[in-house]
Amino acid sequence: MFRLQMFFLKLFAPFHTYVFRLTRGWLMGKFGLPVLLLTTTGARTGRQQTSPLLYVEHEGALLIPASLWGGPRNPAWYYNCVANPEVVVETRGRKRTMRAEPAPEEDRQGLYDLFKAGSGHYAGHEARTDRKIPVVVLRELEG
Repeated sequence: MFRLQMFFLKLFAPFHTYVFRLTRGWLMGKFGLPVLLLTTTGARTGRQQTSPLLYVEHEGALLIPASLWGGPRNPAWYYNCVANPEVVVETRGRKRTMRAEPAPEEDRQGLYDLFKAGSGHYAGHEARTDRKIPVVVLRELEG
């Protein structure tokens, strides 16, 4: 089942990215949590990679869950954020450079619960995996 999900991710992520940019984010996220585009630098390749992701705004930060549909491992973008925390985020026509950091363990579950409240799918993601699903906190760069 996970391999089928990965196939659809590889197929539809570029399409979602295209639609997001075409409509400046207006069309995406109309039916639940909002969508952002996260551009990371590959941990191994050094190449730029863009992923469309659902997010929650919380206390001045943007939160993204590394759920990968409850798969057995974290998504590649998560490892890219850990290796290269300076990322580019696009939200509804706004593009900015931000810093990505995994939420501290003591805050992780409470932050993940925000996603479960916003979309029932996240409870299913959590139930399908034995790993603790990380939540990444995106904050504006100071400077």
